[in-house]
Amino acid sequence: MFKVVLADDETIALEGLRTLTDWEELGFEICGACENGEEALSMVEECSPDLVITDIRMPGIDGLELIKQVRDLDIEQPIFIVLSGYGEFEYARTALRYGVRHYLLKPVIDAEWEKALADITDELEMRAKHKMQQDMLASRLLPVAIARMLEGQWTEPEEEIAELMDRLDEAVSGWTYIHVNGPKCNITEICRKFAGVVGALFIDLPGDQAGLVVESSARAAELARRVYTELSRNSVKGYVSIGPNVQSLRELPVAYMLAAGAAARHLFYSEASGPIDATMDARSQLSYRLPSADLTEELMGAVERLQEQKAWDQLKEMFSMFERNRTAPEVVQMTSIDIMLKSMELVKEFGGKAEQWSDSFEFFRTKPKSLAVLEDILRQLLNSCMEYIKQHKERGSEHPLIQVEYFLKDNYSKPLTVKEIAEHFYINPVYLGQAFIKKNNISILEYIHNLRIEQAKKRLIETGETVRKIAENVGYVHYHHFLREFEKRTALKPVAYRNEAEAKKG
Repeated sequence: MFKVVLADDETIALEGLRTLTDWEELGFEICGACENGEEALSMVEECSPDLVITDIRMPGIDGLELIKQVRDLDIEQPIFIVLSGYGEFEYARTALRYGVRHYLLKPVIDAEWEKALADITDELEMRAKHKMQQDMLASRLLPVAIARMLEGQWTEPEEEIAELMDRLDEAVSGWTYIHVNGPKCNITEICRKFAGVVGALFIDLPGDQAGLVVESSARAAELARRVYTELSRNSVKGYVSIGPNVQSLRELPVAYMLAAGAAARHLFYSEASGPIDATMDARSQLSYRLPSADLTEELMGAVERLQEQKAWDQLKEMFSMFERNRTAPEVVQMTSIDIMLKSMELVKEFGGKAEQWSDSFEFFRTKPKSLAVLEDILRQLLNSCMEYIKQHKERGSEHPLIQVEYFLKDNYSKPLTVKEIAEHFYINPVYLGQAFIKKNNISILEYIHNLRIEQAKKRLIETGETVRKIAENVGYVHYHHFLREFEKRTALKPVAYRNEAEAKKG
């Protein structure tokens, strides 16, 4: 509902303004009926009306002076209707200079009055609609601007957002940032839900993280507890941390870094049992001392010699030391990467390829959130390394035909011939071909085709690669040759095989 202030020093005229129009039906509420300019000015300051209707001639502050002083106020400016019993041009010119577009002479003609009010109502409705659109836009853009700040992409926001930030900062005593980490779809749903309930800002961040910005008060800690409880109730593995209070929205990046860092450090060593207070976490000391080079060398020596129990003892000792000293997660990460690189070099020394561990490298570089998880992944990596070394040593002592089979499994995608394979193992080609058929009931070339087609079937199911690309990757130079060998072994074309496999999964 729009608000209107009436001002006229004549009681009869003032009462006439009250009764001349059905204000409520037009959508107006009379918040003041004033008999002089001073009273009208005070009422305007108090209720910030949308419309002021004032007489020109009033004692003390007249209508024109009232307009002049209202224009100097730091409020959303009302629309004025000026009423006057005088038709002097000078009054009208002064009113126009103050931005007054509705200047009516007494006695007011009904048609003129109704048209003026209709025009003003349309203008106020358009103004309200525009303001609502601006507020909606700001409410959407503000969280985006804050998210960019927290991601380190801060630039001074557009004027509209900057002004909104300033207004919000002036209205509150400070802000608290609540950091939430966990499966993206779960935490997004939970954070949006609580943001709507308590009037917090939901901040959508990249990766498995999100945030809530709320006015600094006791309710910030309560909100963090409610979010954590909701995560637990829905069996969502995640954590909630509370950043320090900041005075301005522009200081939120500091709160974000402290909250996210506190949670990551806390959970690296233990499971959270509730929201983590970044201020308390800042008091705990971390060690940045690297483990001794001798410990790492002894671990890798045990791996190379296949001394499994000794390797696990060395690994356990290293991670126990990390836990005792509360070693900084980044130091533990760096040590783990060093061990992984040494493992890759060890595999290469035994003739292997380290590409299979590239995913592990990315994990060690970006993913670990727990000391226990990191130790377990490292144990799996070292175990794979020892398994490869063990197989390599066993191959060297096995029958030449078994060695040939291992060789084919490792090199099936290469353009091999029986002659080249025989030369590699210093065996007569004819003897090798006959002996292989006798042992496996299949020729070497058919054995290679089988390996290639098995790998092609796996890629068709597990990847989105084109059929032609798969054919090239498994070793076929000619596409039609691949199709013939594939259909011979599966009775299906590759596309049909892929579709059938997807239908079974679905």
